[in-house]
Amino acid sequence: MKYKILIVTGLSGAGRSTALKILEDIGFEAIDNLPTHLLKKVINSKLEKNLAVGIDVRTRDFDPSKVANEITNNKKKFNLSVLFLDCDNLNLLDRYKESRRLHPLQLDLPINEVIETERTWLKPILKINDFYIDTSKLNNNLLKNQIHIFFSNLSTTKTNIRIISFGYKYGLPREADLVFDMRFIKNPFYEKNLKSLDGKDIKVKNFVKKQEYFDFFFDRLLSIFKKTLEGYKNEGKNYITVAFGCTGGVHRSVVSSEYFLSKIKKDKKLKIFIEHRDLNQ
Repeated sequence: MKYKILIVTGLSGAGRSTALKILEDIGFEAIDNLPTHLLKKVINSKLEKNLAVGIDVRTRDFDPSKVANEITNNKKKFNLSVLFLDCDNLNLLDRYKESRRLHPLQLDLPINEVIETERTWLKPILKINDFYIDTSKLNNNLLKNQIHIFFSNLSTTKTNIRIISFGYKYGLPREADLVFDMRFIKNPFYEKNLKSLDGKDIKVKNFVKKQEYFDFFFDRLLSIFKKTLEGYKNEGKNYITVAFGCTGGVHRSVVSSEYFLSKIKKDKKLKIFIEHRDLNQ
């Protein structure tokens, strides 16, 4: 068996330490703040179990460009992947206020500028990530669920599909690989008898699915998705996030996500998860 080496990194405050603890709980051996000059030695070592290595700006001699090159050069030779944890600035600021901790870069700048400096600095690693989690709206349990989706069954040969419904007013899901805007469908929010319902209600489902362009859109989407999926598999990407958005994330996007699920769930080569991000906003 070829064990996995997972590099866990991302923005300070985005949940890297918590992610490492969760990975330990599902059987990984975890090393935090490994000096980057030892990374090559670890990658080439003989493993006895899956290994998660935490590195970020606190790590001694950390250079994102050099780390990205080291990982890229070894990806094909080893079972090596990158988990990148991200978070929006507003939530990061709140976390620093709650914890009363200083940002590890400790630059003589306003904290918002320090975060942006780190975000820019980490771009070389962000570009090569294999697994991306935006923790802005995730508590520890939701983060745990997402990590379990990615890593609890490493021996699976199935492609993991995560379907998200969301509201544009609350921002795009940054982890999405494919995003579809469902605002071309008439909005149930403006129908008096549907406004207080959501996309799981049969009345809302019927209203959305009878729209002129609904079947037209999904007939073509399913065809495109089938071919796109082949491309992702050929590129070795086994975790794909598909997002459907509408204005508030309550009606059209929920119906669309559930409908998409119903059309692909019979494919035994797929392992599918669905999440209605903004349904209870």
